[in-house]
Amino acid sequence: MFALSDFLVSLWRRWQDTIHSINEVVATVLMTLTYAFAVTPVSLIFKMVNSDPIDRGFGDPQATSYWKPVELDADANDIRRVQKQY
Repeated sequence: MFALSDFLVSLWRRWQDTIHSINEVVATVLMTLTYAFAVTPVSLIFKMVNSDPIDRGFGDPQATSYWKPVELDADANDIRRVQKQY
């Protein structure tokens, strides 16, 4: 009885090792394809358009501050604006 159990356990472990190896290959291929067909084209488009969506440019190096002024709405300090969000 124990010999059959040991055989099944070793068979199960070999099966797991095989499946894990296949999984590593598939995951690597899928991640590579995702990067090649999703991330790379977006990067190339941004470089061609010369776009900086988060505005990382520092502008004037002699400036004392890089903060940009924010224009507030007319009702920005009105409490009713917070109470009725939607």
